[in-house]
Amino acid sequence: LYDLGIFSRVDSAIQDPDGETSEKFVLYQMDEARRYSLAVGVGAEFARIGGCQTCPDTAPAGATGFSPRVTFDITRSNTWGMGHSVSLRTRASTLERQGLLSYAWPRFADSDTLNVSFTGLYEDSRDVNTFSAKREEGSAQLSQRFTKATTLFYRFTYRRVSVDQSTLKISPLLIPLLAQPVRLGLLSLNWVQDRRDDPIDPHKGIYNTLDLGLAEHTFGSQRNFLRFLARNSTYHPLGKRLWLARSTEFGQIYSFHYQAPACTPVTSGNITTCLPVTSGPTPSSEAIPLPERFFGGGGTSNRGFPDYQSGPRDPTTGFPLGGNALLFNQTELRFPLVGNNIGGVLFHDFGNTFANVASLSFRVKQHSPQGCSPGSAAQSCSEDFNYMVHAVGFGLRYRTPIGPFRVDLGYSINPPSFFGFKGSQQDLINAGVNPCAHTPTKCVEQSVSHFQFFFSIGQTF
Repeated sequence: LYDLGIFSRVDSAIQDPDGETSEKFVLYQMDEARRYSLAVGVGAEFARIGGCQTCPDTAPAGATGFSPRVTFDITRSNTWGMGHSVSLRTRASTLERQGLLSYAWPRFADSDTLNVSFTGLYEDSRDVNTFSAKREEGSAQLSQRFTKATTLFYRFTYRRVSVDQSTLKISPLLIPLLAQPVRLGLLSLNWVQDRRDDPIDPHKGIYNTLDLGLAEHTFGSQRNFLRFLARNSTYHPLGKRLWLARSTEFGQIYSFHYQAPACTPVTSGNITTCLPVTSGPTPSSEAIPLPERFFGGGGTSNRGFPDYQSGPRDPTTGFPLGGNALLFNQTELRFPLVGNNIGGVLFHDFGNTFANVASLSFRVKQHSPQGCSPGSAAQSCSEDFNYMVHAVGFGLRYRTPIGPFRVDLGYSINPPSFFGFKGSQQDLINAGVNPCAHTPTKCVEQSVSHFQFFFSIGQTF
C-alpha cells in the first residue's frame, strides 16, 4: 500500500493477538498523502567542461567552466483516484534546458510486477562543445520486475534530433548530413540488475545494465541502426577500511540499409546550398547523426578528458565528432581519511571513443598524424585517435544525506594531440571549404591538457 505513493503512512495491527481463535482480523490505519508535491533544487558543476556556454571557439580541447543548475518538479498523485500520477520536471543550466512531462500507471493489469509510463520530453543541451543539440521526444514504456534486483524495461521512442547550426563549431559544408535534423523511431530493451548495498554510496555488490535499441524505417525512422550499450560495476570490501570499486562500459552502434542522397541542403546564413555528399564523410559514418553518437570522457567515464571530449575529431577544427563504439574502464580504491564523513579515492581510468568497433585498439601510444600541416587540406590530414588514453589521480569525498560531494584531480598519461583551426566561428566560415589551405597560420597542433579536475555530487559509479 505504501509503495503506491497514495498514502503518507500505513500502519497495521492484528486484532486480539493473544486470542485463541484460528482466524483474526488485521486492522489498517492509513493517512492519505498530499495530492500535489513540489520540489525545487539548485546545484552547480565546476570542471574542465567540454560544452560550457562560455567556452571560446578556440578551445576544441575544452575549457574550465562553471555551470549553475536549477530544477523545479511538480507531481499530482492519485490521478483519477486510480493510483496514477502525473509529473512535470524541469531543469535549467548553462549546459542544458529540459522539460519532461510523464504519466505513470503502476500495477498495470493488476500485476504487482508491471508498470506503464508515457513521457514527453524537450531538451536543448550544450554538453558537447562541438554543437548544441535539440531533442523533441515521446515514449511509452512497460517495466517488468522479475526479482527484487532484476527489472526489464520495454520501450518505444519517437524523437526528432537536430543540431543548432548557429552553435556548430564545425562548418556544415564539411559534414552536411551529420548536421541535418533527423526523425528516429527506436524500439529498445533495457535490463537492470542491482545488487548493491547502497545505490548512493555502495561498498559491496554488483550493478549491471544492458541496453539494446533498434531504429528502423518500419518505426518511422529516417535512419536504420542497432545500438548496444552495456555496463558492469562491482564493489569489493578489502578488510574494514578499504573498498575496491570497478566499472567497465562497452558500446557499439551499427548502421544498415543506408541510402545516401545525391545532395544535402545546407543553410549558411541566408544562403541554402545543395551539397554533394562526396564533400563530407563516408556514408557509413553519415548514417548516425551527431546527437545519437557516443561522446565519452569526463568524470563518469575517463577523467583524462574534459567532459565529452574523447574520440575522433574534425580534421579542420579539432572539435569532437563522436564515435560509433566506446570502451571505458574505471578502477577506484576508496578509503576513509577523517572520521566517517571524509574519504579519499585513488583511481585509474582508461578507454576512448572510436569511429567503429574495428578501430578499437589497446595501444597506449598515439600514432603521428600524416599529411597534417599548415596549408594542407583537411581531406589530406589523417589523425590517429584509436588508442587507449590512461589517467590516474586522487579524489576527495564528503558524505552528506543526499550523497557524497566529489572532487577529483586527474592526470592524463597519454592525452591526444590534434591539428585544429584556431579562430572564431566566423573565421572558419570565411575560410571556406578548405580553411587550413585558405588560412594556414590558423591551423596549428593542439592537445588535451594533462590535468583535469571535476566537482559534483555522487560517486563516480
